[in-house]
Amino acid sequence: MTTTTNATQQPAPVPHHFVITLQTSDGRIATNDGTIPVIPGLHTRMQTYTAVREQIRQSSGLGACIVLFFALEPNQL
Repeated sequence: MTTTTNATQQPAPVPHHFVITLQTSDGRIATNDGTIPVIPGLHTRMQTYTAVREQIRQSSGLGACIVLFFALEPNQL
């Protein structure tokens, strides 16, 4: 008899759409949007927010900054 063990399977990632606006201490502002895959039960809203903020901050070449606006929703209608 053959037995199989089911490894814990993660749910499929769910694409989420985000909009974020960052401002630096010298007044520069960057607003970006896009999608990010979120795995339900694994990623929290805070983890996703932090990942988006750092990704945009680095890709925009911004140093320390504050978030003026952030929105995150499943990318579906």
